[in-house]
Amino acid sequence: MDRNELSKEIGSRIKNNRRSQNLSQEELAFRAGIHTSYFGCIERGEKCPTIETLAKICSALDIPVSNIIPEKNEPKLSPEERTLSALRKLSPDKQEYFADIIENIAELIL
Repeated sequence: MDRNELSKEIGSRIKNNRRSQNLSQEELAFRAGIHTSYFGCIERGEKCPTIETLAKICSALDIPVSNIIPEKNEPKLSPEERTLSALRKLSPDKQEYFADIIENIAELIL
């Protein structure tokens, strides 16, 4: 999992825990001693929090840090997300070739 994916996953887990406790972003940021705009960036996955910041957030949520950090062997992306991610890395010509291959494989297994 690259840093960008990790940031998004951590942000999503923080948001889910915050919502399950019916807290606003502002309330949780205040409890954790973090600026609200920075907290919003963390939840959106735009910023990856330091361990110290993550510990503050988890303390404010009264959960262990391990609830927020994904384990190495957890599935990262769905097959569709993995396929789209790989496709975006290719040139337009290779994307067309890739799409043809996927269509042919799909016809074979259906």
